[in-house]
This record gives sequence, structure tokens and C-alpha cells, in this order.
Amino acid sequence: MKIRTLSWLLILSILTLLPLPAQQKGIPKMPESYRKWLEEEVAYIITSRERDVFRQLTTDRERDIFITAFWKQRDPTPETPRNEFQEEHYRRLAYANEFYGRGTPRPGWMTDRGRVHIVLGAPRNIESFSSSQGVYPTEIWFYLGDPAVGLPTAFNVIFFKRYGTGDYILYSPVDDGPRALLAEDLGEAGRDDRTLYQKLVQLEPTLARQVLSLIPGERVMPGSVSLMSTRLMATVFNSPQKKVEDKYAEALLKYKDVIEVEYSANYIASDSCVSVIRNPGGPDFVHYSVEPQRISVEGTGQQYTINFELNGRVSDDQGNTVYQFVKSVPLTLSAEQLKDLGATSLAIQDLFPLVPGTYRFDLLLKNTLSRAFTSAEETVTIPGDTGRPQLGPVILGYSVERGASGSTDFVPFKTVPGQLLVQARKTFGRKDDLNVFFQVFGLPAELREKGRLRFDLLRKDELFLTKTIGTAEYASAPDFLQVFPLKDFPPDYYKVRITILASDGSEVASGDEDFEVSRQPDIRRPLVVSKVMPAGRSEEYDYELGIQWLNLGRNGEALDLLSRAHGKNPNELRYAVGLTHVLYARGEYQKVLDVLAPLAGDKAADQVPYFLGKASHALGKYNVAIAYYQDYLSRFGMNLEILNLLGTAHYRSGDKIEALAAWKKSLEINGSQEDIKKLVREIQDEPRP
Repeated sequence: MKIRTLSWLLILSILTLLPLPAQQKGIPKMPESYRKWLEEEVAYIITSRERDVFRQLTTDRERDIFITAFWKQRDPTPETPRNEFQEEHYRRLAYANEFYGRGTPRPGWMTDRGRVHIVLGAPRNIESFSSSQGVYPTEIWFYLGDPAVGLPTAFNVIFFKRYGTGDYILYSPVDDGPRALLAEDLGEAGRDDRTLYQKLVQLEPTLARQVLSLIPGERVMPGSVSLMSTRLMATVFNSPQKKVEDKYAEALLKYKDVIEVEYSANYIASDSCVSVIRNPGGPDFVHYSVEPQRISVEGTGQQYTINFELNGRVSDDQGNTVYQFVKSVPLTLSAEQLKDLGATSLAIQDLFPLVPGTYRFDLLLKNTLSRAFTSAEETVTIPGDTGRPQLGPVILGYSVERGASGSTDFVPFKTVPGQLLVQARKTFGRKDDLNVFFQVFGLPAELREKGRLRFDLLRKDELFLTKTIGTAEYASAPDFLQVFPLKDFPPDYYKVRITILASDGSEVASGDEDFEVSRQPDIRRPLVVSKVMPAGRSEEYDYELGIQWLNLGRNGEALDLLSRAHGKNPNELRYAVGLTHVLYARGEYQKVLDVLAPLAGDKAADQVPYFLGKASHALGKYNVAIAYYQDYLSRFGMNLEILNLLGTAHYRSGDKIEALAAWKKSLEINGSQEDIKKLVREIQDEPRP
């Protein structure tokens, strides 16, 4: 019996422990109202991830935004001003405090009955045994359960007063049993579970029928253990957390300094997938798809509009930005399209070029009309040439638009065989075909001619189907596409594994991907909105890849690409400035002047006089540099670096009075510049002529 008691208490202590007080070590203090919200008002329904994020917030404004988002994630009708879940929660909390704290030293929400009432609501029925002869006061609460969160369709929760005094506490058939309900001491006979049960039957047969198991109808003999009852209360207390997707909390913490305040509380859950498709003879691309679970539109009658903003950032393993972009995706829907969208989802798909390496890709997608946002994160790898056969990511599609391959434009998930139609959740119906796409690079001639590809389809890690095909049979290499009809696949979870085999049967490389075959024969597919990148804008891809190499400190690779982009369109400011960054870093100052001088003028962007001034300065053309510095300051305002450079240029040209004026102005902005202070003192201390 000791072992049973320990297991029951251990489950409750681990899974249902209340949050620790906020003043404990490692947890920052917070105002009392927020501490009360966290540790009392939502203690039973907040997830551990949400709790951890809330404790990391540092301002009351951030906490208010979080609380708003917390309730929005639980709102069953987000399109209406009322939040029925929030109203019901506080109604339960008030009821628990009013009725279950009476006669106890604790507030009602902290009692066992109060906690169950807050988590499950009012029971369908209560049976009370408070005046039975020889039986301690007992209550049985009957509930209908939600199988979606692991609860049985019907169950009881039993409370009793241990030794007949104090507050009602939870009863466990395993840890307490009939012995805990009987007021009479049966002596040696009380050691036998059957005797105890029979005694309870004599005193209160209705109660006795329900104390061996919390699951109505489950047959349990006295002295046996009801495993379902053992797990039940842990499942009950975990059920509120299972009803919410708490990814929003980490997204709010991560992007709170990036997104506007009006977006902060409006996180929308989404599904996403990210894959790399290499482009022989051209840039390699990262392809991605994001499917927000909820879409808000504006408009009336026959036309509705949505506008998405894509904010992407690629960073290296040190967190340094390698590449970032902002793209707008406007969308206009007819009334019929909007109706269809209500029955399915919307997938926003895009792609961008990326240089070889392993990176972190973060995407922030904002609906600028509804002020809502979602996010996606993924690690992406663009492999370099290793001299060995490489099998790329396995991408699964529900269909292939083969006509799409005729265009030379860059389209998300476009391959040599056609445009692969993908969905973030890799779920397929039995009427679907499983389109398995992958790329193989670095195959030597012998493997191209005599190698084989083995496809193993595993059902829960057991081989379900295998197929081997020679590599020479694929005319689209290095792009490979293999189709498997799913009509004979029972609903279940599967994995497709691809292995490259040499002529002697040895394994060269392999890759795999999971998927699900649904019980539904047809799966509703999303409305796909794709950002297309025209193939004719090769200078744009040269520029983007060049900037990436520049941010990685690879100036040689950056110079080649940025020179090529600028050569194709020398009047494009971005190309000129990008090239200027590399040239200046390499000390090629005259080339900086050659690139930017044609773009100088009253309407030139700030980078033009900035780099023209610094390049002229480096070449010793101080008077020319002074003119560019003054142009910058007159049009773009004060800048410490430019003021200090202006002072230096005046000093080098022999005009110490103007140098002193520039440096003094710099010190007015930032008086802690010790080097500038020293220069000012040296001029002021010089003897007057």
C-alpha cells in the first residue's frame, strides 16, 4: 500500500504542483497585481511555457500585452467582442472563493473542491453522504469528459473529510480506498480490503458501488488497482493546458521589441515548412510555406482584401544577420473565394536565394489589416560542393503541376518535373498520390549509370512497401520525383526513406520524411498564394547573394557578385552602395568615387555623401571630403561620426578653427568622447600667434 500511495502523490506533485512564489531565487519580482494574476487567478490553466515567459517580462506594459494575448488564445469566438472563456473562468473562480473556502483557513480557490470546480466547472450531478452512520462525509461529483484531452466520456470526482473533520479533500481509490471513508475501526479485520468494502456496502451501498473506481461501469474487485482512476486526476488537472497552443508566448517574448504594440497580443497559430531546393548553374533557394490558422479580411459585398507583410531574417550561429527582407503580399478575394477559404486555409509561399552554410531562418508574418501576426523558425543548410554524393531534403507533395516547369521564373517549390504542391502538415488522403521529391548532387558517372534508388515506406517503423529503381531511369536528374498512389495505404503514420545504392549494393547516402495517411479519403487543400521571382532579374539575385557574403565577411565572393549586379544596372542605388561597402573595406577608395559620383546630387540618399566623403578623406582630398560631410549634415541631420570626420578633415587642411567648431558640436551631443576632448584641449592650449 505504501508504494501505491507514493505513486499517486508523486503524480499529483509533479503534474499539478502550484507555481512557486515570485520572490524565490531566479524569478524577478513583479507588482502584486501581476503576481496575483499569475499565481492565483490563472494558476490552474496557464501552461508552463506561458508561466516561464510571463516571469521574463520586465515592464507592466509587456505584462498587460501578455495577459491580453493569454485570453485571446482561449477565446472560442475571437470575432466577437466578448470572451466567453474568460468570463466563465472568473465566474468559476468567484464561485470557488465564495462557497469552498468556508470554514477553512485557505481561500476557496486553493481547496480541492475549488480547484476541480475552476478546472472542470460545475458537475452534472452531486451525491452527498454527509449524515451516513459510520461513514465520513463524502461527495461524489459526476462529469462528462472530453476525449480530445484524454478524459473518459464520463467520470466521478470524489471528495471526503479525512477522519470526519477539516475540509473536503480528493479521494483516490488506490491511495485511500474504503478504509479512508469508514469511521469505525475494524481492528485486525480492517486489514482485508474485501472486509472493508463489504462493511461500506452495509452502511452505504450507493457510495460503495462508486469508490473502487472513478470511472462508472469499470469493474474493479476490492484490493485491485484501477489504472484508469490512477491517471484520471492528473489528466483532469492537465486538461486546460492541452486546450491551448502556447507557442504564441515564446513568439511574443521573441518579437516584443520588433513588432508594433498593436500586433503584440494578436498572435495566430500557424503551420509552416521550409526546404532547400538547389539550382544547378544558378543560386540555391530556400522555399517556405506558412499557413495561418485564422485569417481576417476587410471588405463588403463582392470584394475582400488581405495584406500580409513578410519579415525574414537569416542569421549565423553567432546570431549575426546574414540576410533580411521585407515583402508585401496583397490579396483580393471574391465572395466565392472567401467562402471557400472559410472551409480550408491559406498558404503563403515564397523563396529567396542563400549562399552555402548553415543558418537560422526566422520569419515574422503580419496581417497589416487585422494587426495580427504569426511566426516560423527553422534551421536551413545550403550544402557546398563536397566531392561526394549528396541527397538533399525529402519534400512531399500532394500534387505536381507539371506545366509550371516551362516558365523560367523562380516559383516556390518549383522543380524540373513541375511545381510541387505542398502543405505544412504532411497529411494525405487515400485518394491522393504521394509525390516524393528530392535532389542528388555529386553522383559520379558510374552511379548515374548503374546506381539504384531504394524507396522504403515504413508504417510505424515496420516495412510496409519497398521499391528499387535505377538512377538512369530518371531523366530529370539531379531532380528526382517518385509517385506512390495511397489507395492501398491504411490510415496511419508512415515514413518514406530513400537510399542511394552503389552497383555492389552498398549504401551511399540516405534521407527520409514522415507523413500521415488520414481516415478521410479527401483532404481540403489550402488556397496557395505564391511570390514569384522573375528569372530576368539576375542582377537582383547577384546583389542579394553579394550582400550575404559581405555580411559573412567574405569580401572576395561579395565583390564578384556585387560588381556583376552593379555592372548590369549602375543606376540602381542599392547595387552601387552594396558594391561601395566592399570596395571601401578593401581600401579601393578611388573605385568608391567612380561608383558613387554619378549618383551624387541634392536628392542623393545618405549613403552617397557618406561614402564619397570618407573615400575622398582617405585619399587626402580633404576639401572635397568637407563638402560631402557638410552636404550630409545639412540634409540628414547631426551624426557623431560625420562631425568628427569633418573636424579631422578641417584640421588636416589646416583650418583648426573649423575643426574646433565641429568637435565641440560633437561633444555637445556626446560629452564622453575622451579622444575628441583631448584634441579640443590640444588646440585650445596652443599659444596664440
